[in-house]
Amino acid sequence: MKRRSAGFVLVAVLWVLAALAVLAAYIDGVATDLVEDARLAKRSLERELDRRSTRATVIYLLATGRMNRRGLILETPQRFFTEGARLPDEGDGELLVTGRVYAGLGDTRFAVQDESGLVSVNSPERRIGKKRPFASLLRYVGIERESVGLIVARVEDYIDRNQDLRMNGAEAADYSARGKPPPPNWIMVSPLELQNVLGVDEIISAEQWHRLLPLLSMRHSFPYNFDVMPPEVLAAVLGIDPQSVQPLLDDREEQSISRPSYLAMRTGKDLDIDPEDHRLEIPSSFLRISLWHEEDGLRTLAGIELTPSSDLAPWRIDYHYDEFAPASDTRPPQTVATPLLQQVERHSDQVR
Repeated sequence: MKRRSAGFVLVAVLWVLAALAVLAAYIDGVATDLVEDARLAKRSLERELDRRSTRATVIYLLATGRMNRRGLILETPQRFFTEGARLPDEGDGELLVTGRVYAGLGDTRFAVQDESGLVSVNSPERRIGKKRPFASLLRYVGIERESVGLIVARVEDYIDRNQDLRMNGAEAADYSARGKPPPPNWIMVSPLELQNVLGVDEIISAEQWHRLLPLLSMRHSFPYNFDVMPPEVLAAVLGIDPQSVQPLLDDREEQSISRPSYLAMRTGKDLDIDPEDHRLEIPSSFLRISLWHEEDGLRTLAGIELTPSSDLAPWRIDYHYDEFAPASDTRPPQTVATPLLQQVERHSDQVR
């Protein structure tokens, strides 16, 4: 009888130990998951802080620095001059506003694009010489000519302030028949709004939209700047193939390419550009800042306007949206960051 009792106790002890082992394994797994979740949350917070700090620093530099014909002149430390003083043409570096990729804080990547080098969704009929940039860009990304005409007409009906229907256009009744909100009959507030134009989502494929969106702006009625145009916009506006753009990109590393006579000579095309349609001296006050991390691929874009004469603030954020970064944005960034970013990065390394 005692042997049976001892055997029962032994079995019970073994079951308890097995249960404790299972419980310990469960607790260990839960603890591991919680630790990993905490690590990921900490990493996500660090990336967000790096992104916000990078954007704030870049905006500060843009708002307080000086521009040359294609970008921000970087100075360490920043130098300020009295009114009327002769300013040097060069500093300690240059931050281009041509969409070039730079390293920010942590693993943040950023690029700044002067929007006078982009194509406006709010000026679909506007011409540069014999070309309509908006239509040319749609054709460049592979949209058929008939569909381009339809998109242009519907964009015009979407933003104009009347209910007059253009050929191939669409007004409130057409939107209602398709179960869509009516057009605002006002300018678009961001390039993303192009997707709200009736039928555009059916015409432009996901791949085409991926190529098109970074080249569009909601700005309108200001001169174009060939010194800051992305290669795709240069090719579309000038009507040349992508291979012929590279010599122009090489040239603008050394000199301005904005003179119509120079572009005509270099491309062999009579562009017939009105002097009022292009900007010769410095970038505009309308800039787009893109920020992203290679880990998650999500890109944040903000359209800012520099307003140094305003009584409210030296800059204004006009629009903001997120999108997935194209594969081309994973190319290696420039090794030369802004001087202030380098100082902040060294400080943050010491803190950590």
